[in-house]
Amino acid sequence: MKKRIFFAILIIFFLNACAAPSAYRQVFKDTTTYNSKEFNVSKDALHSAVVKSFLEKKFIISSEDEEKGNILSERAFQKRKRSFTVVVQGKITTCSEGRSKLYLNAKETVERLYVSDRTRFFLWLIPLPGGGGKQASKVIEREKLIEDEQFYKNFFTIVENNLKL
Repeated sequence: MKKRIFFAILIIFFLNACAAPSAYRQVFKDTTTYNSKEFNVSKDALHSAVVKSFLEKKFIISSEDEEKGNILSERAFQKRKRSFTVVVQGKITTCSEGRSKLYLNAKETVERLYVSDRTRFFLWLIPLPGGGGKQASKVIEREKLIEDEQFYKNFFTIVENNLKL
């Protein structure tokens, strides 16, 4: 009887270990590379074109390091009680003489504004003085990586147009 219970517990542990989520395995399964593109220009020229492209699309440049080739920008949208923030990170590397490569990664965050009324009432009719008021708080509803190939293609097209100027 004790052996059966021991084996049942052992099987439960093994099945539980197999069912555990493993996000790290997903890293090497992704084979699509639509978020990078090579350009026939120097790193400095590509950097200025990428900055112009972000500014054209009304992104705010959060941080920028021209030597390392890092650019971080974001843009926010408001729709009723929800706010959407799109953060785009760009990395520019030198491939060969006169060629550079641009990597883009984007993330979308959706936040919702909740307003709670903290007013105190006497007999549920008369508001009491000094009682509470309204309190607002933002809660993140979702956060996801943008994996839309068309989004990145459109961005690369804008960068190419700024390189021709």
